[in-house]
Amino acid sequence: MTSEANQQQRERRLAIVVAGAATLIFSAIALMRLASFDMTAFDAGIFDNVLWRLANGYDDVTAITGAHHFSDHMSLLMLLAVPIYALAPGLGLPALIVAQAASVAMVPLAGWLLADHLGLDRRTRLLVLLITAAGAGTWNAALIDVHEVGLAVGPLAMTAVMAMRLAPLRTYWIWPVLAAAARLDIALSVLLVGILLRRDRPEHARVAQAAGGVLAGGMALWLLLNPWDGTSFAFHFAHLGVDTATALPGAMLADPLAAIEPLTDPTMWGTVLIWLVGFTVAAPLAGWRWIIPALPTLAIPVLGSWPQADEPHLHYWHVLLPMLAIAMVTGLASRRSLRTSFFYLAIVAVAATWLFMGVFRPSIGGDLTDERAVVAYLESYPDESVAAVGHIVPHVSRRETVMQLPTPFACPTTPVAHFTGPAGPPDLVALPSAVLTSPATQVAERVAATLTDHYELEVTIGDYQVWRAGPAVPVAAYDVACGVRSAENSS
Repeated sequence: MTSEANQQQRERRLAIVVAGAATLIFSAIALMRLASFDMTAFDAGIFDNVLWRLANGYDDVTAITGAHHFSDHMSLLMLLAVPIYALAPGLGLPALIVAQAASVAMVPLAGWLLADHLGLDRRTRLLVLLITAAGAGTWNAALIDVHEVGLAVGPLAMTAVMAMRLAPLRTYWIWPVLAAAARLDIALSVLLVGILLRRDRPEHARVAQAAGGVLAGGMALWLLLNPWDGTSFAFHFAHLGVDTATALPGAMLADPLAAIEPLTDPTMWGTVLIWLVGFTVAAPLAGWRWIIPALPTLAIPVLGSWPQADEPHLHYWHVLLPMLAIAMVTGLASRRSLRTSFFYLAIVAVAATWLFMGVFRPSIGGDLTDERAVVAYLESYPDESVAAVGHIVPHVSRRETVMQLPTPFACPTTPVAHFTGPAGPPDLVALPSAVLTSPATQVAERVAATLTDHYELEVTIGDYQVWRAGPAVPVAAYDVACGVRSAENSS
């Protein structure tokens, strides 16, 4: 073996070690976030509750959103975790966290493998590894709760990269199938990757097209045949007055100007710029066609009006991680002139994303005695329905009914689709004492009034209180209509 081949072999081992180390680091920090009560009902609590319910013979309705969760978040990939929830429910959420960390860590490895395949020089290959492993976008994808997009980014990157490296078809198929099973929009991304590969890698392209097309078609058909009210559409397309996927095309055609109004949002374009800067701008633009597969997911924040979705750290943008990495590498391969200044651009890119995007960090060293005691108390009543503040929910979500306050006693701050409350009041309600002693908002006042009028204080645990439902809580106390704004009264 030549010295150059030996060098490439050592670098390949280094890339694998970096991916393994990234998995361990991401997993440790994300699990620390969970242990530090930094994860909330959205999305960790929702997935934990839904998968536990499915594993125990219930449907996928979660009172956190008041709807069939998979009516607008259908994920065959997530369903693979149901056996874990059936056999060892306490390991379910940690397993999802570790799986997401491993998925995100695949992206730096895929970037290096592609750079190696395209013959980029040693320094450029290592810089690609640096940008894709150390950028704030990568860290956010691994650390911000748990989501289907985070679980899909690694397989999506491998779908393109392993095709270009001519991986054997008998092992290649696993990547497009895993990615496409994550969600409908990701399945469309896999289909688009297959289309981009059709000329240079026709056999692999057909596998990707089949996986993406079949799974996207199957999930779309399921949603059309089961048109439950969702919640994501209410969040993102409130300006069009829709809450289901089937209603969206008609609403956009009926009022095209309203449909494109979100395109004028400067925050959204700022987020686009932050992500482009994070991958050195010029390089991904040179490989612009590889950004196309990210468009189905990007359409949600770009065409939606929910302000939170425009924040650069949220999961809607994480689909850019694998596609911008591939665009960057192919751009560098096609334009040699970009490589001369790539070293300095790489340092600026990593620094800029950390400066302007930032990441969620666990609260290390805080006194969590009260929170742990509250969780232990609620867990001693596993069959009781519970409502709690958001950061408590992921720790008590493995039960039939769990809600995030102020649901069901007051409309949540974010509109949900036709949420009319659970079948009955929550048996136990856990929240900080300050919410009742000095409610700061009208929502807090509504919660405080309901508890003091219809609940009995059961126990005080440090700064928290746990209340139990009285003998007869009237329906009016928890049957709250929190519907979305209609097209007529939206502004």
